[in-house]
Amino acid sequence: MLAGSLARRSWSATPRLIADCRTPQGRRHFSPLAWYNRQIQRAPVITKAITSGVLFATGDVLAQTVTMEKGGKYNGPRVIRAAIFGTVILGPLGHLHFNFIEWFVVKRLAFTGTKMALLKVFIDQFTYWASGINAIYLISLPLMAGESFETAWGNVRNKIWPVLKANWCIWPLVQIVNFKFVPVVHQLNFVLLVSLGWATYLSWSTSDKPATTDDDDASTNNSIN
Repeated sequence: MLAGSLARRSWSATPRLIADCRTPQGRRHFSPLAWYNRQIQRAPVITKAITSGVLFATGDVLAQTVTMEKGGKYNGPRVIRAAIFGTVILGPLGHLHFNFIEWFVVKRLAFTGTKMALLKVFIDQFTYWASGINAIYLISLPLMAGESFETAWGNVRNKIWPVLKANWCIWPLVQIVNFKFVPVVHQLNFVLLVSLGWATYLSWSTSDKPATTDDDDASTNNSIN
């Protein structure tokens, strides 16, 4: 019941942006930010799912670009798998996660300011979320590539600890900024935007060969959050 309630609500701490934007002369003009905020208010889960899919696929394209030799080709199926993961898994689960910790820390415990941000970071990084979403990521990408469950589970066992150690080098600091200054409705998007640079850097720094067109997901070396 709580999950259903969270999925329907958007716990934004800021007022809605004005969608009906006007010029000084009183004429309407299109505002992409105002339009996006209307979609977030009307259909938060669907909007965040689509946003997550687009940004996650973009991050994979950037990661392939920086590791590709001259004349190389993009791994299209890998990009599609990244888009599916972002849309079907990360977007909806991220919506529930950020709304849940807002409800628990702010609404239930009535924490504010730095104390609120620190508790949210602890829950986000050291309870269920960081380990859980990265494990789902590490198992789902090989499964979507046609690997067996045993192979996918082996990917989790071999990589989850290195991924989490890399995750904790940057994400606690990022999330302090996110939880303290970014409205709840946009916190998942903030994570995804930071992930564009983070995933690209990790793919570049951990790659010892150029990207190829095979189905090996080098992106599974990266942490999500």
